[in-house]
Amino acid sequence: MLFLEHHGLTDPGKVRKNNEDSFLAGEGRDETLFVVADGIGGFEAGEVASSIAIDVLKDVEPSAPLQDAIREANRRILAAARGDERFAGMGTTVVAMRFGGTQAEPLAEISHVGDSRAYLLRRGDLKPVTEDHSLVAELVRSGDLTRAQASEHPQKNLITLALGAEEEVEVDTAVLPVEAGDRLILCSDGLSDMVPETRMQYLLVSSGAENSERAAHALVSAALEAGGQDNVTVVVVDVKEGDLPADEPRRGDTHEMRTLTPEEVAALHRREEPHSSRRTRGKRAASHAKGGQLGRNLRVFVSALAAALVLAALVTPFYLWGQSRYFLGFDEGEVVIYRGLPYAPLGYELNEQVRRTDLMESEVEERYRDGIENHRLYPSEEQAAAAVRDLGAPEPTTTQR
Repeated sequence: MLFLEHHGLTDPGKVRKNNEDSFLAGEGRDETLFVVADGIGGFEAGEVASSIAIDVLKDVEPSAPLQDAIREANRRILAAARGDERFAGMGTTVVAMRFGGTQAEPLAEISHVGDSRAYLLRRGDLKPVTEDHSLVAELVRSGDLTRAQASEHPQKNLITLALGAEEEVEVDTAVLPVEAGDRLILCSDGLSDMVPETRMQYLLVSSGAENSERAAHALVSAALEAGGQDNVTVVVVDVKEGDLPADEPRRGDTHEMRTLTPEEVAALHRREEPHSSRRTRGKRAASHAKGGQLGRNLRVFVSALAAALVLAALVTPFYLWGQSRYFLGFDEGEVVIYRGLPYAPLGYELNEQVRRTDLMESEVEERYRDGIENHRLYPSEEQAAAAVRDLGAPEPTTTQR
């Protein structure tokens, strides 16, 4: 008999005051369903969106399609945003995983929207199961960036899909054969942005195959030690074989893997969307980013795409995600903190001024100017203010203009 031992953990991180991540780990109607959702929108809005997604998925029947539940979550998030102006522009990523199949062919079904990820650790080798829905991920798929380059790209979190962004959402789904000894991980980008995959692999292996709780704590601790710049959420699921003695202390929560009928297995495979048949999300970034002009052309690409989406009523994951990001810029010779994205398609500014810092451009050393002129994005106003302090500026004032 196969069973699942699992543990979920979330932490607000060291920069943000609230936690917009939510997760589900075996508490729903389907006890083999695990979910991580990373809210977008700032303040309490992102937290509301991710909670709505979890609430919908918590009620999913074991035989119901995951894609349909995720689309229902999208509709409810949009309805909540329309009903309360405090939640306008909120959204969330989601990655959901559940287990089934037969004793001969155990399976994991994984559906996702956005850049929350799923990984598989098998015999010590860690591999990503999902592909981010982001601009930088498109550049990786087109061959213009390596995964290593993508992990360091300043705009790596510009997502192209999210729940709450559009009336209809496309959900990527994969069906993965699993075996005893596999360890599967769901996480928000608070982990994947802060901890390299090589480090994640080491921690997952060194924490021991018998302890999903220790593995989850090790990953979250690593993200916090690396700076904890975002909320971080991790769910670790170990696939095990055998009977668990009733009197044995459990190292994590456990659930027996459900056996599907042949008809359910066939339906599950029909729902899978092969990577090779995925639709193109906008023009391939390859046609816009070549050679040494990569950074400039990428900005042109983002601006052009944003312009088209602005004409479609400004409902886009770029815009949603951007409203929870901050960057530094120069205005009248002074360093200023902005909220949003550093673009102005068709003259429409996708940002607003938040703080003036009293730090003059002439006081900024040459080595720090690139980060300002290239508009490095920060996940919170507090982190942007910390970056100003690192430049040697006094504490930014709170006066808005």
